[in-house]
Amino acid sequence: MIGVARRPAPIRHPHYKHFKIDLSDLDETVSVVANTIVPIVTAHPWTRVGLVNNAAVGGQLGPLEQLDARSLGRMHAVNVAAPVHLMGVFVRFTPVDAALRIVNVSTGAAVRAFPGLTAYGSTKAALRMAGMVLAAELESPARRTPAPRDASVLSYEPGTVDTEMQTEARNTPAEQFPWVQIFKDFKASGRLVTPDKPAAEIAAWMAGDGHPRFSESRFGQAPSGT
Repeated sequence: MIGVARRPAPIRHPHYKHFKIDLSDLDETVSVVANTIVPIVTAHPWTRVGLVNNAAVGGQLGPLEQLDARSLGRMHAVNVAAPVHLMGVFVRFTPVDAALRIVNVSTGAAVRAFPGLTAYGSTKAALRMAGMVLAAELESPARRTPAPRDASVLSYEPGTVDTEMQTEARNTPAEQFPWVQIFKDFKASGRLVTPDKPAAEIAAWMAGDGHPRFSESRFGQAPSGT
């Protein structure tokens, strides 16, 4: 198992390798992926390969007209460009006879308009569409490049997970983010989900077979797709 994050990992296991990468630095990301992850993917005749695009940058909360476009680059790099690059790498280098499972961790803000979440919601919507386009390309008879025959993409909404993003949103002043009360209510009403629960659903989907090319699901619900 390979993990990629901007921080060191607390995981200590002989079958786990961790690479510290700042995904907002796309030059570093492309280089490290090519020199470390690709050799691992191509080193063995794997029968099942999985990619979970979970890394994301939040923030930039507030009305659209107050956003500074110059500050959006890092969010788009981490939330869109890096996972799109990783999807392409895994499609290119996963053995054609292996089962490839790609999970793009999404959010309700990717499919529904939440006031004050222009930046985050739009990047996650872009990643959702990228997964749909990849699935359409894999299904297309006009495709010219090789790819795993059993490849599936899931856009997964994990629910309202208790993460640093939630803490940041709750602590943003109402003068900057008028809709902050929504996030305070999530905490107060006990609606936050611990990360282990959506992680278990993701793991179960990745281990499964018979998936459509593209599907999407929300925490606690069965996937649906085409």
